[in-house]
Amino acid sequence: MGEILLISGFLGAGKTTLIRHILDMGADGPRTALLENEFGTCSVDDLVLQRPGLAVRTLASGCICCSLAGPFEKTIGELAETERPERLLIEPSGVAGMGDLLRTCQNLPPEWGLGPVAAITVVDAEMHPAYREDMGTFYLDQIRHAGALVCSKLDLISPEEARAVCASLAEENPGAAIFACPWEELDVQLLLEEARARTVPQNRGHTHHHHGGAVFTSLVLHPETPRDEGEWQLLLSELDGPELGRVLRAKGFLPGADGMWYQVDYTPGRVWLHSVTGVEESRLVVIGTALNRDKIAALLEADRA
Repeated sequence: MGEILLISGFLGAGKTTLIRHILDMGADGPRTALLENEFGTCSVDDLVLQRPGLAVRTLASGCICCSLAGPFEKTIGELAETERPERLLIEPSGVAGMGDLLRTCQNLPPEWGLGPVAAITVVDAEMHPAYREDMGTFYLDQIRHAGALVCSKLDLISPEEARAVCASLAEENPGAAIFACPWEELDVQLLLEEARARTVPQNRGHTHHHHGGAVFTSLVLHPETPRDEGEWQLLLSELDGPELGRVLRAKGFLPGADGMWYQVDYTPGRVWLHSVTGVEESRLVVIGTALNRDKIAALLEADRA
């Protein structure tokens, strides 16, 4: 019987990074399939996670905990029938509620052959205090329903702040295993074992904690003007401006100078660009609340004189 790994976390926490570590554990691992959920209309993570022999399905334009709940369960059934995975990795959108997803996965038809469910939530250690305050129950739902919690971006905060984050997580979920270390030191095998052992079965019903009253929206841009790394860094840093709304996440691929391409990751106050190959189209997904679409488009798509 195949296991299900639910990899949750708020926007930009590092879910895709964790999945990459799981996929890189070894070629002799279990037969794996991946179900990606993108809140926006354009998929990005499936391009980053592509592997030979990895079956990938993507559900976009909504959350699999609510608006895409029907297609979510249907897609799991199709993967179970066509791929018969020994491990099904599920990456919800960053604004999905973990409780409802966990409940759905723990109550799938037994004939699908997908049994134990382990839930892991990646927590942005730098942003956790602000998100805990601003997002409330919706954000905490992802933490409270996980069997294991992984703290990311510890290099961006002090040891004292890291200890405070871990204490906060332990308070919200006393039964979860907490992993607070750099990615290169993470024992993925131990993480999976702890998540399996500590994920708590859920009763049928719905928690309805997704979004917590916040109205998240997204837009997809296709900037065509090539720019060097420094110029993109400067432009993307302007997404912090309050006149653009509250931008919580931006990710995608942007054209660089001399035919280069950059993979882009933005969270409030932070911009990461990595050179990549094999990209053929510019795309940038922006997610947040009260977004000023026209101003964001004018910032990132306008040609420089």
